[in-house]
Amino acid sequence: MLSTARILPAVVSMALVHGLFSEVKAAPPSVNYLNPAGGQVGQKVEVSVNKTLGTAPVSVWTSAPGLTITIPEKPAKGKEKQFTVQIDAAAKPGLYWLRFHNAEGASEIRPFLVGTLPEQAETEPNDDLEHAQKCELPGVTINGVLAKSGDVDIYQVKLKRGQTLIASQTANEQLGSPMDGLLQILNHRGTVLEQMEDTLWFDPRIVFTAPEDGTYYVRTFAFPADPNSTIRFAGAASYIYRLTLTTGPFVDHSLPLAWHPAAAAPVALEGWNLPDDLKSLLPAMTDSKTQALLSHPQLGNLLTIPLSKTPVILETKESQAEKGQLLTLPATVTGKIAERKEIDSYRFAAKKGDKLTFKVDTYMLGYPLDAYIKLFDAKGKLLKEVDDARRNYYDAQLDYGIPADGEYRLEVTDRFQYGGFRYVYLLSIQPTEADFSLQTTEEQYTLTAGDKPLEIEVTVNRQSPRFNDDIEISVAGLPAGVTCEPVVSKLKEKTEKAVKLKLEAKADVVFQGPLEIKGVSLKDKTQVHTPTAVIKGISPKRNTARPKPDLELPYLWLTIKKK
Repeated sequence: MLSTARILPAVVSMALVHGLFSEVKAAPPSVNYLNPAGGQVGQKVEVSVNKTLGTAPVSVWTSAPGLTITIPEKPAKGKEKQFTVQIDAAAKPGLYWLRFHNAEGASEIRPFLVGTLPEQAETEPNDDLEHAQKCELPGVTINGVLAKSGDVDIYQVKLKRGQTLIASQTANEQLGSPMDGLLQILNHRGTVLEQMEDTLWFDPRIVFTAPEDGTYYVRTFAFPADPNSTIRFAGAASYIYRLTLTTGPFVDHSLPLAWHPAAAAPVALEGWNLPDDLKSLLPAMTDSKTQALLSHPQLGNLLTIPLSKTPVILETKESQAEKGQLLTLPATVTGKIAERKEIDSYRFAAKKGDKLTFKVDTYMLGYPLDAYIKLFDAKGKLLKEVDDARRNYYDAQLDYGIPADGEYRLEVTDRFQYGGFRYVYLLSIQPTEADFSLQTTEEQYTLTAGDKPLEIEVTVNRQSPRFNDDIEISVAGLPAGVTCEPVVSKLKEKTEKAVKLKLEAKADVVFQGPLEIKGVSLKDKTQVHTPTAVIKGISPKRNTARPKPDLELPYLWLTIKKK
């Protein structure tokens, strides 16, 4: 038997070790994905993370107001990875970004979608027609996950003859889920009636009109967005999706495709099941001030459209005439290649020496048109033709110096002569302007107070035509005790393409918050840009023939910790 004298030191040692281990366990939040990845306006949602919320207390930064997030400091057993999101009744539908942070650091930024339809969670088993999960129409959004390799999810709905069902999946494009999803519509015998793989890049949508009354099935499965050598259906805990099933109003695009705020005019909606009072809508400015939002409680989805510097006009029948539609520059036009082999033609007057930028946005807006443009002079001579402006950029753009006074004509078509309802485009003809953009290598940084400086490399992209001005790059909003000297990017010097910012913090500084970097032209101080960074860990590199470029956001983050 051990004596008390021999036991006590062992007890003390174990307590000390336990205390040290508790300190070591203190960790920052680490989040790969959220499940569910969204909720309905006005509702409360219980959400789980796949890794850890970190050591309490934990706070959450959001990209826009409208969400109240509660993380219990002492969660119930088994709920250590859960928190609640109360979505305000007045919250704007759309994509929100969340970042979790505590005294130890911050998580990666992650998406959360707010919708208008009632929500439903996927329930297993639902991998065959017999066990298909029932969904009530007119509309529902299902939060699901293809949790393992070979997983298939099936949902059943009842339709009347002539009813149009929209089945639209959101996964890779907005949630960063590493899946290339596929949707099918089946009848009660299991016969595939419709199938769709890619509609919005890797996310599918089916618009199906029921040929007769009955029960129909929506089946979804996926392949990896980053292709590999396997041929079976893919799945993993990260294969999160939101599937909207609705026989109600659903919008595909607006006419025009962009909004000029000064016009304060509604835009026409193009989609399915739209009643007369929803065929036009006044856009609302988003919190980012870079886009306009088209949303309504009756709509089964929402649409964000870019802002335009000039009023946007619509294509007319004159674009199909021999001369083409007359434009007055600068001009922004919304058009549609409605039929196969269709060519839209626009004419305009220009003077010798004018430098113009012809730009067609469509692919990056989520539409299938592969824009192809040709520029002709008044005599019909082809001056220039453009398909893809540059690598990994599939919308046409042409910078051109006008050689002589006169009338010119621009043709817009699809590279492979396709056309249809969704083959819309936004054409702009503007004076060519030199500009720049900034990018950082990371979307979050950590500085140890009282230690060596933190270096942040900022890449400077002087866009064509080359931006020649000096650009001062600085950090704003730093707390007391933290310093960072501005750095100037100069042409033909080492700082032309990249600069390094050096942040230093006194030993007693602790900070968590957005990192506000900005670049300002020293010649024209109205030209101001903030850097973006590629968001890592939520979607793999896409090795397809026409991928969408990596997701980049301007939401940088800084953590300052004690040494």
